[in-house]
Amino acid sequence: MGTATVLSVVLVLAGVSQAANILFMSGVPSPSHYIWLRPLMYEMGRRGHNVTVLSADIEKQPPANVTYVHLENFYSTMYNTSMRQKLNFFDMANESPAKMLKLFDEFGLNLCEAAIKSEGLHFLLGYPTDFKFDLFLSDFMIGPCVPAIIMHRFKGVPYIPTTPYNAPSTAATVLGAYAYSGLVPNHVFDAPESMSFMQRVKNFYYDLYEMILHDTLMHPEADKIVRKLYPDAPPSNSFYKNVRLSLANINPIIQYKEPLMPNMIPVGGLQILPPKGLPEDLRKVVEGAKNGFILFSLGSNARSDLLGPERIRNILTAMERLPQYQFLWKFESDESKLPMAVPKNVFIRAWMPQNDLLAHPNVKLFITHSGLLSTQEAIWHGVPIIGFPVFADQFRNINYCVEAGIGKRLSIQHFQADELVQAVREVLGSDRYSARMKRISRLFRDQKETPLERAVWWCEWVLRNPDADLLQSRAMYMSWFQKYSYDVLTFYLAVILALVALAWKLLSIVKHSFLASSTKSKVE
Repeated sequence: MGTATVLSVVLVLAGVSQAANILFMSGVPSPSHYIWLRPLMYEMGRRGHNVTVLSADIEKQPPANVTYVHLENFYSTMYNTSMRQKLNFFDMANESPAKMLKLFDEFGLNLCEAAIKSEGLHFLLGYPTDFKFDLFLSDFMIGPCVPAIIMHRFKGVPYIPTTPYNAPSTAATVLGAYAYSGLVPNHVFDAPESMSFMQRVKNFYYDLYEMILHDTLMHPEADKIVRKLYPDAPPSNSFYKNVRLSLANINPIIQYKEPLMPNMIPVGGLQILPPKGLPEDLRKVVEGAKNGFILFSLGSNARSDLLGPERIRNILTAMERLPQYQFLWKFESDESKLPMAVPKNVFIRAWMPQNDLLAHPNVKLFITHSGLLSTQEAIWHGVPIIGFPVFADQFRNINYCVEAGIGKRLSIQHFQADELVQAVREVLGSDRYSARMKRISRLFRDQKETPLERAVWWCEWVLRNPDADLLQSRAMYMSWFQKYSYDVLTFYLAVILALVALAWKLLSIVKHSFLASSTKSKVE
């Protein structure tokens, strides 16, 4: 991309009066991460701001004021041979939490290595030296490396880290947030909110391991990569001073309760927009379903066509044994690749407009991978769920739904057709699940503004107050050892041990003195 192209783009960006130049980065190569952030990108553009989107996912025909810069090699990096072995989503359910935590950090570092080779990133970094972004938002689940490159290049830009992920504690590195090990399971630990003692022992270890991993792996390795591009760049964690606030996909009504830092703005359900009309083929199917329809989708990463013949056969067999219901299955490959014929009550399509289908009055049940966006959309529209969690926060999501009485959980690794049939019959056999889901849906919807409106207001608050860092916690500048008072606890432990040692020494002296006195008396 030549200098003339760069200048033309910059002139367009700078041409709108009273508009801010906003940079969004959707760097996690996962459609769900992009889908969550897209409404905010488009709304900021609709309000007249000049929006640049640095993204692994792009739109061919973006709306006015929105310009895409493609991270063209991110998906190929994610699914190359070495990464594919690590990212077998259906095997991840068996991985230990410690291994998953390390994989998260390695994933972000691998993408940063890809970023410094990306034509898209270099196009952005090639903007004129005096060009200024007024605001930078990015999905912080990609790690600190790529954001550090951008904030070093565009110095002083106010930063809003965002996340569609279900765990405020993951913001510990960027916001100084806290991990409450006795209260909330680590985001990759499959445990209920009411953990047993041994589960809390494990959870404490996973939280501590994650903090140590960030200090010993994530930040040091990120620094090395950033300095390949900018040898004079400061440490990657120094850019956290640019953080003004954070937008997080959380809402206490629909997930585990954990305290938030003052600059963490909850915008759970940001991606949920008013439903649109269905494509004609889907409209005919769902309106012709006399007893309602059941939607089955495993999301954008854990593809249904990669389940393998045995699991696919179990699913189709279960659907065939429930002929009273119409099933809609998001299945990404051609029907000819299925291990058995598609039952008459099953409609297969490679892509489903999930939010629009869940909003349809004829939907009865949602069978899902328990991703956060899917879970939120089901709750928003009041649709009970059956969850097949695969990895990471999906366990938290379905565990919460089970505890709230609005869903059932099955194992994607070991389920049989009978189990799926029984689960469907249980959920739809009475009004219990539906009634509880409708109640939580009403509470979730009862907000003074939509999550999108809230996110927009706070973005423009930062634009109005770009230097306002007063919401930022002092914990940002403390090590985890100090923040959790481990230094104080170490001091107390040392004092107690010293007092015990002193008491033991005094006891020994008194005992020795008593024995010596007793021996002397006997001699006399």
